[in-house]
Amino acid sequence: MINYLTAELTTLTVHKIGNQAANEGVHLSDSSVELKDEVLKELLLKYFFSSFKEPEFYAFEFSNQDLQLNPVYKYAQSIFENPSTLHQQSALIAQYLYDRSAHPNIKSGDLLIAYIKEVLIEDEVADAIAIFKSESKDDFIQVKDTGDGFVIDYDRGVNIEKLDKGCLIFNTEQSTGYKLCVIDHSNKYKDAVYWKTDFLGVKPRSDSYHATVNYIQMTKSFIKERLKPLYELDKTDEAAILNRSKDFFQHQEAFEQATYEENIFRNKEYVSDFHDYIEDYKTERSVPLPEQFNINEQAVKKKGRVFKSILKLDKNFHVYIHGNRDMIEKGMDENGRKFYKIYYEHES
Repeated sequence: MINYLTAELTTLTVHKIGNQAANEGVHLSDSSVELKDEVLKELLLKYFFSSFKEPEFYAFEFSNQDLQLNPVYKYAQSIFENPSTLHQQSALIAQYLYDRSAHPNIKSGDLLIAYIKEVLIEDEVADAIAIFKSESKDDFIQVKDTGDGFVIDYDRGVNIEKLDKGCLIFNTEQSTGYKLCVIDHSNKYKDAVYWKTDFLGVKPRSDSYHATVNYIQMTKSFIKERLKPLYELDKTDEAAILNRSKDFFQHQEAFEQATYEENIFRNKEYVSDFHDYIEDYKTERSVPLPEQFNINEQAVKKKGRVFKSILKLDKNFHVYIHGNRDMIEKGMDENGRKFYKIYYEHES
């Protein structure tokens, strides 16, 4: 959890990042922005923090484990050591971002970099660096009172409720790559998803949140990619496994792989295939999958939709299956028409 109610925005600098494919270049500002208006400071803090109500935490990385070779890590380290250098370092960050923005789908935008003091993050107070890129603008209608009437005008600007790309770097756990929150809402093209990888160079932290998320997502993928093709599972069998997984994560405090497998799959062949899939999953996606960890309640809530199973029957019916495989039967009548028979105790 992040609390910024008592945080102080001390320095802000803004640069313009052009579209590299169009050779638009970088427009660097000469100095930091003067922050005299307290209302503006509050709005900027809201813009920086409001999208991180349930944050996922990341850390800087580099391929050979030498963090000093990650440029953004180095820039952040210099700023934390001497916050007065923020504007100088921000120019280097802006140029580096432009250099890493080669894909034609990457839009131009305003780059905001700020230094924020005393943010409360998970019961720890730490300074933070905010790096935000705004790529989209909204139209706003302005109504002005002239004394004897009203004038309606318009303007274009950044909607503080709509975050395009953002990164918060907290001055804690420096030796392991700092603690970061990252968001990228604007790009849907895989080729243009450069913010986390090409620019920041971050990876999910090896914590209970990401361990919980990874196992939930992996179980869903395992059912779809391995179990269904190999064992011809129907939708009701898939729903039964997902429901047992949901119950496990919602009611257990700790995860232990052997216990999870025994409760969820109830089939030795499924368990053996699951072991093989875990190794493939870790290799292909480069994610940590520890055999034991404390289950993170926040992660379970956020990924709850993964457990939903919908039975789609032609274009006539959608049946939401929440569990209890014994309450639904699949069959075919004498005319060759397929059917499901559903049992229930109460109607609401």
